[in-house]
Amino acid sequence: MTKMDGRSAPDTRPLAGRTVLVVEDEVLIAMDINESLAEAGAEVRYGRNLAQGLKRAEEHLDVALLDVTLGRSETCLPIVEKLRERGVPFVLHSGDLQRMGETISKIDAPVLEKPCDTSEILARLVETMRAGEGAGAGR
Repeated sequence: MTKMDGRSAPDTRPLAGRTVLVVEDEVLIAMDINESLAEAGAEVRYGRNLAQGLKRAEEHLDVALLDVTLGRSETCLPIVEKLRERGVPFVLHSGDLQRMGETISKIDAPVLEKPCDTSEILARLVETMRAGEGAGAGR
């Protein structure tokens, strides 16, 4: 935040210098999210499926947004395991909360229900990343 006349101004690029992994199998949703994150200053790494997400999870990352269901009955669980091994905080993003409730509760991470506004996604990613940094980068 910057100070202007004693008031706090919102940070328009809260992810400047940060790398964010987005794993989302719905291309139009991914495009919207990726564009918003880039506008917030993030360098976005995108994976459309489990294989791409696992590959991207090996890269330097500050935080991740994971769709729970990745088509063909695949879930983000292997990516979650990889990110936890590496100490990368993440947020789940799902339109299948009823059907995937058990899987989501096993993961025990912040969850955003689809559809949600990209400003809500941005805020939750920043909050989760900062919480992870405060915890010594461990989850």
